[in-house]
Amino acid sequence: MKQKIRFTFLGGDNRQKQAISILAQDGFRINVLGWKDILHENVRIFETLDMELFDCDVLMLPIPYGNPSGGIHITGLDADLKLEPLMRNLKSGTVVIFGKEDEVFSEAAGKFPISCYDILKEESFSVRNAVPTAEGAIQRAMERTDITLHKANVLILGYGRIGRVLSGMLRGIGSNVTVEARKNEDMAWIEENGCKAVSLKELDRVLGTQDIIFNTVPAMMLDRPRLAKINPECIIIDLASHPGGVDFEAARDFGIHTGHDLSLPGIVAPRSAARIICQVTREILKRHFQYDVMGG
Repeated sequence: MKQKIRFTFLGGDNRQKQAISILAQDGFRINVLGWKDILHENVRIFETLDMELFDCDVLMLPIPYGNPSGGIHITGLDADLKLEPLMRNLKSGTVVIFGKEDEVFSEAAGKFPISCYDILKEESFSVRNAVPTAEGAIQRAMERTDITLHKANVLILGYGRIGRVLSGMLRGIGSNVTVEARKNEDMAWIEENGCKAVSLKELDRVLGTQDIIFNTVPAMMLDRPRLAKINPECIIIDLASHPGGVDFEAARDFGIHTGHDLSLPGIVAPRSAARIICQVTREILKRHFQYDVMGG
């Protein structure tokens, strides 16, 4: 059995824009605020905050949802849309899908009879999203170096989802890959997959020989003492969520080129990233409604 639902998309980046197009092509009717150049018979574009926007079953917010001022940034909207007034207008039972829950979101959402799902907490999203993130990281490395990745000494900090995918891709290119990990089983898998494994305690001894370092750990991994051991010609690409795992001020002092590259899927592969959003959204809604969802 399938259930018909209507979406509203508020703001976001190119991932959301592409997701709107994909869902519209699948027959879903969609209200949109924040995009003006999506032409499809199933898409209704709003230029101002209108009450009809809230006539939906599912509200899709950006990933991450928030902007620096604590609201939802929507391109072209003069006013900064805050969470609580937004949620007050939603009908009871509305499903809200968004990214990166924090105290502000939890407090606002808890006041209203709605259901909220942080897509970043969905394991299927994290696993699928690791591929475009890793590809984007490699693209950034190619753009910022004057050497080939083939035969380059590359260090990956962390062996989570992104670290695993990234190490395999770099190994396939022909890089000399070293991966930092904490668990003995992870170190065994790293070596089994043809890379060198190094523990956190032994990390300092390999820093000075690297051409490129990728950080995937959301904790301070490269502080000033460790950065002092790195060759200034090495580049560092930090993929960890804010505030990252690099002392960026110290890196500048040492003349080391660093980049904090967040949301790479939406930048380098928005269409693929959008397909992931749509697929995981369908999974969430099937779990929530206990039905397959359909347009109409």
